Amino acid sequence: MSNAPDQMLLEDEWSKLAAFGLKSYTEDEPFAIDSQKLLDDALCLETLHKIMPEIGAPNLRVTASLVMKRIAFLTLAPVLYAMSGFDKGLDGSLTNCVFEYPLKNRLWLSKMPLKDTSVTSGPDDRDSWRETLLTRVFAKNLTLLVEQFYALTKVSKRILWENIAVRVFSIYEQRILMTIPEEKRVQAKLDFAFLLDKNTRALFGLNENPLVVFYRDKKQTALSEKPVRVRRTCCFYYQATDPSEYCSNCPLPLKKGNR
Repeated sequence: MSNAPDQMLLEDEWSKLAAFGLKSYTEDEPFAIDSQKLLDDALCLETLHKIMPEIGAPNLRVTASLVMKRIAFLTLAPVLYAMSGFDKGLDGSLTNCVFEYPLKNRLWLSKMPLKDTSVTSGPDDRDSWRETLLTRVFAKNLTLLVEQFYALTKVSKRILWENIAVRVFSIYEQRILMTIPEEKRVQAKLDFAFLLDKNTRALFGLNENPLVVFYRDKKQTALSEKPVRVRRTCCFYYQATDPSEYCSNCPLPLKKGNR
């Protein structure tokens, strides 16, 4: 297949990715900011301050963690599904994304507008094509936001990266591998394995793969109906709920002895 940059998603492909939040960008988006502007300290803090009371967060550190969870899903779900499910490449770089943040009753209503929704198709050199796509969404997007949120709020980078890692795992395990045609699953599993390889580092723009440490065996807990991969860190979700609620894979109840 050629590496043509001017193809568009087919109607059924678009429909599938729209269910994950993908949409075309229009300039009149309410409660939205050009994602690249989040690298501007003042604009980023202004946005986090706007979101903080809407999600019930007590401080900017909790806000940044929960915002990262939302951004990670909205960015990664369309990009990873298109890549592994359709052999289509969306541009997930920060410059192509818009962050929406409408909420109602503390629930996100946001989607993921992309300025350019054209795609490239997997060429013969698929490994190189894949690395280019993943570099855009990680080194040129999520890694930059992790560094920015840490610098402005001092939320742990480890928490932010686990927020991202959890999204990668669930997108592949619960969405991609469970729904794509059987003939596509071998390649999808190879894509997932590539993201979990400790030697896969360059696409994150880091000296190590930040996802690997969080990939653990699943186990049954008191909070889960099915075995889950218990987190190593807490995302602070419980601090934005009243009364406090914990994610099904939260480590805190287990540390308190609720096994």
